[in-house]
Amino acid sequence: MEREAPVRDVEYLESLSAAVHSGVRYGIEVLAVGEERAGEMPLALIVQARYAARHRIPLETVLRRYLAAEKQLADIVLEEAAGIDPCQLRAAVGAQSAAFERLLAVATEEYGREVRARPASHEARLVERARRLLAGELVDPSILEYDLAVHHLGLLAPAGARPLLRRLAAELDCRSLLLIPSPEELWAWLGTARGPVDPAAVRAWLSSKGEPEQPIGIGEPKRGRDGWRLTHEQARAALWVAREKTTPVVEYTDAALLASFGRDPLLTASLQERYLLPLASGRDGGQMLRATLRSYFQAGRNSTSAAAALGVSRQTVANRLQAVERCLDQPLDRCADALQAALSLEELGRISVPRDSLP
Repeated sequence: MEREAPVRDVEYLESLSAAVHSGVRYGIEVLAVGEERAGEMPLALIVQARYAARHRIPLETVLRRYLAAEKQLADIVLEEAAGIDPCQLRAAVGAQSAAFERLLAVATEEYGREVRARPASHEARLVERARRLLAGELVDPSILEYDLAVHHLGLLAPAGARPLLRRLAAELDCRSLLLIPSPEELWAWLGTARGPVDPAAVRAWLSSKGEPEQPIGIGEPKRGRDGWRLTHEQARAALWVAREKTTPVVEYTDAALLASFGRDPLLTASLQERYLLPLASGRDGGQMLRATLRSYFQAGRNSTSAAAALGVSRQTVANRLQAVERCLDQPLDRCADALQAALSLEELGRISVPRDSLP
């Protein structure tokens, strides 16, 4: 009944097949024991009406299918009616008609409910289809006009960055999929069959052409439908770090550990207790020591560069680092990575040092 534009979506076709089998079994059960004793109407029949509305199959077509099924079942009953008591036959056919009328009413109601909930604009329909694909549903992606089988690089940015990312796609000669699921957010994918898109080159271009008030998260290059989902989630984690650190562009490769740490309450609590609380025991709450450590780590653990950034002598930096080791009761080179993570999470607002917790 969809010869002009057949629906090839796996979910839709499976629901149609399930509805046929369930409808036949239900009809036979109604004929055998009556409508009241036949039990609830099969869910598959109701779900099929929703899927038909979702795929824009006309309601007339949907009802015509139910009518065709009812007629076929009635023909079977008449063929088998020889020798059956006419009163019993009328009762069975009456029960079947009543069940069918109720089915039409329920299907029409479900169809209308799905239509009312359906996204109105083309952009909204694209976003809705992308959400379902990201959730792992087996739905037809052709509406997106973007090949999910190629190499992808996911990006997340404020909605206002759409013109910027269009220019980026043209610069890299990539296909792009740009969707705005909310007024604040833009989902973007750069796709190419030639090979992986270089995220470092993308970051360099965005850092030079973008704006500081438009933080952008970049995922890692991935391939295929699963990769399309993964690079999107990576870009989301990178965007969170970019927003919290007010850094214009962040790659997931650089933010992966921080993003993971920030979502682990046990780890953040441990880092707070082991590193931030001991550093806070000084007169200024450890602010000077933490500032020195941040400069030291940003300088690649080079004391001379950290001293220049802070405007103090190299010996002063060395003295402060020794004070850090005394506070932590361990050499700095043994705990540098964990300490740097704790300071970064503090910058991101994931952990802090409450005043009533100070030693």
